[in-house]
Amino acid sequence: MSSETTTQSAQTGRLLRAAGTVGGMTLVSRVLGLLRDVVLSGLLGAGMAADAWSAAFTLPNTLRRLVGEGNISAAFIPVFARYSAERTEEESWALASRFFTTVVIVAGALSALGILLAPWIVGFMFEGYASVGGKIELTTALTRAVFGYLLFISLTAVLMGALNARHHFAAAAFTPVLLNLSIIAGATLMWGRAPALAVWGIAAGAMVGGVLQFLFLVPFARRLGMSVRPTWPLGDPALGEIGRLMLPGLIGAGVVQINILVGRKLASSLVEGSITSLYFASRLNELALGVFAVAVATVVLPVMAQQGAAGDMTRLRATLGFALRQVSAVTIPAAVGLVLLRHEIVATLFEHGEFTAAATSLTASAVWGYAIGLAAVASVRIVVQAFYALRDTRTPVVVASGAMLVNVAGCLLLRGPLQNAGIALANSIAAGFAAIVLLGLLRRRLGTLGGGELLSSLLRIGFAAAVMGWVVDALHPVIARPDPALVEGWLRLLALVAAGAVTYLAALAAVGAPELNELRAVGARRLPDTLDDDVQGD
Repeated sequence: MSSETTTQSAQTGRLLRAAGTVGGMTLVSRVLGLLRDVVLSGLLGAGMAADAWSAAFTLPNTLRRLVGEGNISAAFIPVFARYSAERTEEESWALASRFFTTVVIVAGALSALGILLAPWIVGFMFEGYASVGGKIELTTALTRAVFGYLLFISLTAVLMGALNARHHFAAAAFTPVLLNLSIIAGATLMWGRAPALAVWGIAAGAMVGGVLQFLFLVPFARRLGMSVRPTWPLGDPALGEIGRLMLPGLIGAGVVQINILVGRKLASSLVEGSITSLYFASRLNELALGVFAVAVATVVLPVMAQQGAAGDMTRLRATLGFALRQVSAVTIPAAVGLVLLRHEIVATLFEHGEFTAAATSLTASAVWGYAIGLAAVASVRIVVQAFYALRDTRTPVVVASGAMLVNVAGCLLLRGPLQNAGIALANSIAAGFAAIVLLGLLRRRLGTLGGGELLSSLLRIGFAAAVMGWVVDALHPVIARPDPALVEGWLRLLALVAAGAVTYLAALAAVGAPELNELRAVGARRLPDTLDDDVQGD
C-alpha cells in the first residue's frame, strides 16, 4: 500500500471516529429534542399559543443562524487554522478572544434591536395572525421574552468553532442537550395549565437553556487557552479577514432564512396550525439529518480546511466524496421511511393532549414535502463546506440566491393547491436546485469529483432503499392500525421502523455495498480494513 493511500486511510479513520463521536452526542440531543417536541405538542397542541411560540422563536433563531453556528465556524476555522500554522499558540488564542468580543458586541446589539422592534417585525412577518384576537399580541410578547437567546447562542457558537478548529467535537455537540432539557423542564412545570399561560414556561426554558449552553463550554475553551474576557477587537487584520469571509456567508445564510421566513409568512394566512405543522414536520426531517449528516458536515470542515490550505486537492476530493456517500446512505432511506410512515410517526409522537387528529393530518401533509428534499439538503451542507474550506464563501451565496428565487416561486405556485405541503415541497425543490448547481461549479473548480463512484453509490443506496420501501409498504397494512393505544402505537411503529432498517442493511449487504462497512465503522468509531481500498482515487 502506498504512503499516500495509507495517509488518506488514516485521515478517513479519524473522520470516522470524529463523526461517530459527534453523531453519538447528536443522537442524544435529537432524541431529547424529539421528547421536547412530544411535550410541546401535548402542552400547546396546534392552536393559537403553538403558532405564537413557533413564530416568536423563529425570529431570534433566524438571526442565530445568520451570526451563529455554521457561519461563524465557516469564517473562523479556516483563518484560525492558517493563523495557528503561522503564529504562536498564545497569539492564536488571542485572536479567538478578540473575535469573541466582537460577537458579544454584534449579537448584543441585534438582541436589543429585536426586543425594541418586536411589534413591527411581528406585525409585518405574521400579518395573517391579525385575524385571531390576541394572537399578534401574544407573539410579540413571546418574541421579546426570547430574543436574548440570540446573544448567548452566538457566544456559544464562537466557543464551538474554537473547539472544533482543534478537533474537540464532543463537548460542542453536547450543548443542545442542555437546551432541550431546559425547555422540557419549563414545559413540565406548566403542565395542565392553559396553552396561552403554559407557553411562558417554554419561553423561560429556552432562555435558561441558551445561558447554560454558553456556560458549559467556557471551561473547555479555557482549558485550550482561550480567554472569554473582553479584549479590544479593533485593528486586528485577521478579524477583518474573518469579517470578509463572514459577509458572503451572512448573505448566504440570510437567503436561506428568507426562504424559511417567506414560508412562515405565507403559512400565517392558511388555516390555524399551519406554521406549527411546518415546525413539527421540519423537526422530524432535522432528526433524520442531525444524527449523522450534521455530524459529518461538522467534522469535515476543519479537515478540508487543512487540506485546502495545503493545496492538497486530491485528498480534499476524497474527503468530499466520502462525506457525500455517507450522508446519502443515511438520508435516502430515511426519506423513504418518512414518506411512507408519515401519518403513523406524527400520530404516535404528537397526537395527545392538545394535539388533535386534525393537527396530525396537517403535520403529516408537510412531512412528505420536506422529506423529498432530505438528501439534497444534506448534500448542500457538505458541498458548501468544501467551498468554505477553499475560502470561497461567495459562490454558495450566489447559488443560495438562485435557490431562494426557486423557493419563493415554488411557495407561491404550490401553496394554493397543496397548502402547507406546497411550502414544504418548494423548500425541497430549491434544495435540489442548489445541490446540482453547487456540485457542477465545484467540479469546474476541482476537476473530477469521482462522479462515477458517487453514481454507483447512489444506485446501490437507491436499490436498497427501494427494497426497504417495498417491504415497509407490504407490512404497513398488517402492522399499522388506526387510532392505537399509546403503548401499542409505539410498538407497532418501532416494528415497522426495525423491519425497514433490517431490510435496508440486508439489501446493502446483498449488493456488496462498501457504504455498509463505512457505516459500521462510524458506529464503532474505527476504520474498517476494507476501507483502505474504498478511499483510493477521486
